[in-house]
Amino acid sequence: MKTVIIDGFRFTKSNGKPYHYNSNLRKHLHQYVWEKANGAIPKGWETHHIDGDVENNDISNLQALPMLEHKAIHTDKLRNNPERLEKMRVNLHEKARPEANKWHKSEEGRKWHKEHYEKTKHKLHEQKKMVCEQCESVFESVDNGANRFCSNKCKSKWRRESGLDDVVRRCENCGGSFTINKYSKTTNCSKTCAAMIRWKKRKDSLNLQENKL
Repeated sequence: MKTVIIDGFRFTKSNGKPYHYNSNLRKHLHQYVWEKANGAIPKGWETHHIDGDVENNDISNLQALPMLEHKAIHTDKLRNNPERLEKMRVNLHEKARPEANKWHKSEEGRKWHKEHYEKTKHKLHEQKKMVCEQCESVFESVDNGANRFCSNKCKSKWRRESGLDDVVRRCENCGGSFTINKYSKTTNCSKTCAAMIRWKKRKDSLNLQENKL
């Protein structure tokens, strides 16, 4: 269903997006339904579809979760569903981004950006006290919606611990599979296998030198 009307508010899906949205309220349908029953969503929390069906916006299927816990649930689901992950990647590059770029460059998009800037420009450099999502220390920064960590060190540690950048590789020595951060240069599953590879390379180098003599 492309459009849902509740309490006189029209929530619509557009540009292939999965959620119904009301631009006047600036809320998605599932957010509105949960807040109607429970009050405002706490800062740093998000509304989760329990059964994974974004069309099922019944209050019994909605749950408020801390943002990190919510993202972890969906990260695990995507990691275990490579077909869905690839479908999302293709949709993002072939449909969502081109449509978004087209809208932002349109007369309507430029008008929206200008009006939005006039309404929010006084907040662009406003410093606020924030809590780091990794170490929970208090720090001051411009609240642009992206400053979740007090430092790049905490940001990197959070990404490592969440497994967000983990990939599965095959050990070049024993052939076994192991999980590692995609930015790591490690190609072996253990120190033993790494030592074996170094030994094999050294042996091959010595044999090559002997053959040249």
